[in-house]
Amino acid sequence: MKGVIVAPVKRVLRGHSDRSLVHAIEEAGLESKIEVPSDAVRDLVPGQEYVLVLSWALQPAASSKSPSGMAVAPAPTPLPTAVDEEFMALMARPRGPRRSPSAGPTQAVPPSPTTAGSTSPTTTGSAPPTSGAPTMSVAEQLAQRLGIRPSSATG
Repeated sequence: MKGVIVAPVKRVLRGHSDRSLVHAIEEAGLESKIEVPSDAVRDLVPGQEYVLVLSWALQPAASSKSPSGMAVAPAPTPLPTAVDEEFMALMARPRGPRRSPSAGPTQAVPPSPTTAGSTSPTTTGSAPPTSGAPTMSVAEQLAQRLGIRPSSATG
């Protein structure tokens, strides 16, 4: 693919660096922007009309070769959805000390009558609440884990 662009220059941006931006827009609305050395546009007369002429070509890039002479394909970039799925899988993994398979299955300790109203770390999330224990909301469980006493509404 190749082509030629002829477009009137709309502006030349010069700053404190050694580069300047030449911005041209064709009648059809196609914009072309090119960065050039500031010395190349130093002698432009402000207010005078200029035309940017670009000749361009797109060619396949030379692929890198491995020592064996075979072309090496670049590593694929994972899609954002794949990254999100991997993150969610990591977050869903159980946390805490790992148990060896020979140690046997982990069993939840049923709450004793003295701790039926509270949730201990051994029972929270590891077994459904027993029929005699009151059900705690997620907010209440979080408050208890953080050591925050829920404020009761006074009437």
